[in-house]
Amino acid sequence: MDDWALPGFTELGSLGEGGFGRVVLARHEESAQVVAIKYLYTRFAADPARLAEFRHEAQILSRVSGPHIARLHQFVETPQGAAIIMEAVHGVSLKEILSRQEKLEPEAALAILKGSLLGLAGAHAAGTVHRDYKPANVLVTPEGQSKLVDFGIAVLSGETGVAAGTPAYMAPEQWAGGVATPATDVYAATCVFFQCVAGHRPYEAEQTEVLRTLHEYAPIPFGEVPEPVRDLIARGMAKDVAQRPSGAAEFVVELEASARKAYGDDWERNGWHWLAKGAGVLVALSPLALLGAGTAAAPVIAGGAAGGVAATTGGGIALGLKVTAAVAAVTAAAVGTVVVLNVNSDDQASAPPRTATVAAMQVDLLTRTEKLDGYDYNGKYVRISGLKDKAAEERVNKALMAPIDAWLENFWPDSYQPQPEPDGDIPHMKTEAEVLRRDDKLLSVVYKRSIDSVQFGNHGGFSIRPVVIDLTKGEQISSAHLFDNVDGTSSRMQMLEELLLDSAKPGDCLTGARNSTEHLPATSLSQRYTFDYDSIVQAAPAANGMRFFVYGSALGYPRVCDPTEVTTEYDRLRDLMSPTVMNLLGLTNGAKQGKRTKEDNVGAFTITTPESWWLLSSAPIERYLVTADQCTNTGTQPFHCAGVLFSDNSRVEPATPAYEPGKPYNRSLGPRPCLSIGAPNETQGSPVLQKKELRPIGTKRAAYEEWRLTCSGGGTVTQRVWFLPKTQLVIVDEWNTPGLDKILEEARWH
Repeated sequence: MDDWALPGFTELGSLGEGGFGRVVLARHEESAQVVAIKYLYTRFAADPARLAEFRHEAQILSRVSGPHIARLHQFVETPQGAAIIMEAVHGVSLKEILSRQEKLEPEAALAILKGSLLGLAGAHAAGTVHRDYKPANVLVTPEGQSKLVDFGIAVLSGETGVAAGTPAYMAPEQWAGGVATPATDVYAATCVFFQCVAGHRPYEAEQTEVLRTLHEYAPIPFGEVPEPVRDLIARGMAKDVAQRPSGAAEFVVELEASARKAYGDDWERNGWHWLAKGAGVLVALSPLALLGAGTAAAPVIAGGAAGGVAATTGGGIALGLKVTAAVAAVTAAAVGTVVVLNVNSDDQASAPPRTATVAAMQVDLLTRTEKLDGYDYNGKYVRISGLKDKAAEERVNKALMAPIDAWLENFWPDSYQPQPEPDGDIPHMKTEAEVLRRDDKLLSVVYKRSIDSVQFGNHGGFSIRPVVIDLTKGEQISSAHLFDNVDGTSSRMQMLEELLLDSAKPGDCLTGARNSTEHLPATSLSQRYTFDYDSIVQAAPAANGMRFFVYGSALGYPRVCDPTEVTTEYDRLRDLMSPTVMNLLGLTNGAKQGKRTKEDNVGAFTITTPESWWLLSSAPIERYLVTADQCTNTGTQPFHCAGVLFSDNSRVEPATPAYEPGKPYNRSLGPRPCLSIGAPNETQGSPVLQKKELRPIGTKRAAYEEWRLTCSGGGTVTQRVWFLPKTQLVIVDEWNTPGLDKILEEARWH
């Protein structure tokens, strides 16, 4: 039967049907959250190919996240069939808008394009190419936001596949089933943008083969669009993939520059204002409204009752987990075996980088293949795009490619040419690449390089090379320079050695017995050791600590231990790491919190803070606690420095309206500047609620909200707000102040 439904959900109505299955709007009975459920028809449950395709879509969705992508809550697979539970977006498709208006004002089209490009950028950063960007897959909300949906034919970047997509928007390489890259999505997005401003598709034909020829060979019709956006059309629809922006993030930077030059700094606000004239139509046409699901974007929090829930809120993380558990239990009871893939985790909801320069940065995992003299190479490498400083971007990409270039160039010396394998095959060289850390200041990547050849033993050759980049300068940091006076200093190297041995996990090579008289050489971070010139100890920052790659044979371990990976927490390395790297990792202030000796009276309570923090107490409504050391001894304007705001919500003036819970903090008549990402001339907008819960302040509990706000230049600010209704005190942090939560938990009430 094809009317199978997940127990625990009440269907509100149909959102559509197709050859694979149906999509419905449904309300979860326990939490009252409204979601969209995509069901695979029951008749395909026993079809391995169809089921694999459906499972692949869920896996792709689990890789991507962000405010401009419709979120995946979970994937459920049962004997009856499979279902993907997704965010239900309160809005309508761009296709619906274009069916009612022949074309859009350029500012409005640019605003929609920017939001959906940011969605693509999120997918590209996760190594995914959408391959089916079209008006039907771009949803526009009344709140002024566009979201990308339907990753049904998405693939990993660098993969090839059959020609697939929507013909009207397919790039030339896509028609031929070539390698899918982020630039493939850029082409489709530009075609849709052309349609928005020109009132028709760039190429139109009744026969598919004719349409393919037009996309592959016909001139780009950029003369049919307004002059200010012609360059964007020409760049985005270039026939040669190398002539297009390399990905959506880079295209957003170009879009911003063109839009600001042509339509002024308020172009985006004007574009959404123009679209808002039809907001009533948007709301009326929304499936959530048509099916009576409600429109309020109120998240459900633990212990609270559910309001009308639209899925534009980002506050459903905890709720998603609750839904997952409930569905797993109910479905298992009803149908027996059930597999639930829960992908709605805190890791996937982590905020993007916080600086304007890097917010648009895209990190791509690409494939490089070469046939060389007597051997071949096929491997992964990392490439970035979207930095505003193109010279820095070029330096970074050169550093990211260097471990491969040098390896291929120098590994086989002229005196030793590669020999054929016993079976007549040739040696195969390859690399694997892993991004260990990517934030607004640091990018770290590790390459694992191997050679499939018996000329280097039964297991071939293997080596490892991390690459750490200071994104603030566009420069590489060597392993030795991650630390302060360690390389070449025996005593400090032994301190590092002991930490490495202590951090080894049970079963690791470094936990076994060794000759206690052997120690790492003092120059381990720079001394060359292996056949292709790796250091004995190499390091790279990761999300949860410093990742070390240790050639244990230098400590007396067998060569099978080369290299062993060990992760050491940053707190244990504070005395050894360089101040520059500590600052890049955001650990400088955290290191000083062990010396919290000064008390600051913020009104209703007192907090204990580091000695270097100082409170500006002259303002009656908003008091600023400066947390940045560099502001204390310079002429830097304190409000432009890192700090925490304490606001008295009981005091209201005409120019300082009261803070309203459920909205981002802004006690001024105009928009807030994006100071925390170093962009004081940009303004905050497009708020998305990420979290809503209760958090302790001393012995009391405050209502806590976490907002993600997109700046006019494309950067993103994370605003954290604590509100105490009885005292009317509001606390605001837009700088991700280290240790603030702990300081507030230890507050002493008067």
